[in-house]
Amino acid sequence: MGNLMKKYDRGWASLEIGAALLIVMIIVAWGAGIWQDYLKTKGWQAEARLVSNWASAARSYIGKNYTTLQASSTTTTPAVITTTMLKNTGFLSSGFTETNSEGQRLQAYVVRNTQNPELLQAMVVSSGGTPYPVKALIQMAKDITTGLGGYIQDGKTATGALRSWSVALSNYGAKSGNGHIAVLLSTDELSGAAEDTDRLYRFQVNGRPDLNKMHTAIDMGSNNLNNVGAVNAQTGNFSGNVNGVNGTFSGQVKGNSGNFDVNVTAGGDIRSNNGWLITRNSKGWLNETHGGGFYMSDGSWVRSVNNKGIYTGGQVKGGTVRADGRLYTGEYLQLERTAVAGASCSPNGLVGRDNTGAILSCQSGTWGTIGGKLEVTQLSTTGYLGQFGFCAIARMGNA
Repeated sequence: MGNLMKKYDRGWASLEIGAALLIVMIIVAWGAGIWQDYLKTKGWQAEARLVSNWASAARSYIGKNYTTLQASSTTTTPAVITTTMLKNTGFLSSGFTETNSEGQRLQAYVVRNTQNPELLQAMVVSSGGTPYPVKALIQMAKDITTGLGGYIQDGKTATGALRSWSVALSNYGAKSGNGHIAVLLSTDELSGAAEDTDRLYRFQVNGRPDLNKMHTAIDMGSNNLNNVGAVNAQTGNFSGNVNGVNGTFSGQVKGNSGNFDVNVTAGGDIRSNNGWLITRNSKGWLNETHGGGFYMSDGSWVRSVNNKGIYTGGQVKGGTVRADGRLYTGEYLQLERTAVAGASCSPNGLVGRDNTGAILSCQSGTWGTIGGKLEVTQLSTTGYLGQFGFCAIARMGNA
């Protein structure tokens, strides 16, 4: 009896172990399936992120080139955007692959809106490669974050996530097959993209210098621009004052007038076309290198700075010329005006010449010869004949 019970117990134990192993195998198989599904889901999510990035780049490209795409598209004929175009224009990084993990290639088809042809709408469609399973399409359509995610199941129609929308591919001039991705970029979405390109960003956006660039004039409404590092411009017009410490100009500075509290330094000439070089307060022109120049310290005289001499190979001409010291000439003294001996003159000491060139001087109010000559008085039996110059040869007076 005891032996029978032991055999019976061993049978039940074997059955229990077998059942446990079967359960473990079922759990392992189920877990492996769950793990595989998890990995596939993560892969599809990654694919959805890549599609979202591509659609975002296409959206920005359309916003940047809105006018150009309007000109190259109609309501039935699309303008096509490729991955290469997005990479060449910097909207996608150069390392972005041309195809996804299934070998499908993304393209955007841009057409005009049928109700309002001035507006654009677009569809991002994948083509070629290996089709995705329906489960992947549904998952990826829900995970796409740019535009409205969708998929193509029949090769002719793009269907939105949760079947929220449905559009024929022919409306966009697009062609694809079943098992492919679609993203709808609506008219409103692309209008916002165009407005984004017209908005001036306060901060730098890597790879998007156009977001920090103005395309028209700014009216500040009489408000200020404060704390500016540098102003780089082609021209500037100011109705008021311009205040600063230093200024460097490679071209011309023009204005109706200019006031400087300290100095003006020029590397070239200072030229006045129709005006004067005006100074005040006993100042004038000074040559800094040699310490000479001209100035006025009273209302009568133009003076030489530091009593410098005035040198010219031409003439010095004036109403009168006065020398407080000696008067020198390197050649001759030419007296152009003539005087007549015996004529009155003033003041005494003037020097002149007669028409023969003889030197005369003003003596006692009368022009007379310099050095004199012997005068004789001639008498005759008839009376007084007058005074005459004595002639040594004739030994008689010479009239």
